[in-house]
Amino acid sequence: MTNQKAQSWSVDIILAVIVFMIAFFIFYATLESNPETKVSDLKEEASTVIEQVADEESPLKAVDKGVIDVNEWNRLKAYNYDDLKRKLRTGGDFCIYIEDERGNIVQIDPNDPGSVSIGSSAIKIRDTPCSPP
Repeated sequence: MTNQKAQSWSVDIILAVIVFMIAFFIFYATLESNPETKVSDLKEEASTVIEQVADEESPLKAVDKGVIDVNEWNRLKAYNYDDLKRKLRTGGDFCIYIEDERGNIVQIDPNDPGSVSIGSSAIKIRDTPCSPP
């Protein structure tokens, strides 16, 4: 009888180790997903935001025929970040800003020094938060 209990106990341990290993590999696979997938997901979200801000039919349009409309930019900037994020249908944080051909960030409204970007204060552009917290 003693041998049967020992065998039963060892089978339980083997099953527990197998379950633990499966859980570990699932956790590891989830944690170490392909970085290329993450990059492509980010590019896709960025394209979605750009399309909605530049599309003629979009209620969030701030670009008209390749030119930033200052009034529309200020209207977008007036949105609460969470509301704008929901309207843009993006899951991640974002920051919308314009650069000139030299890579300099463009101030959209000359009368408003804070009209450089719209988005999450968690994102920094050259060590400056995208939007004030």
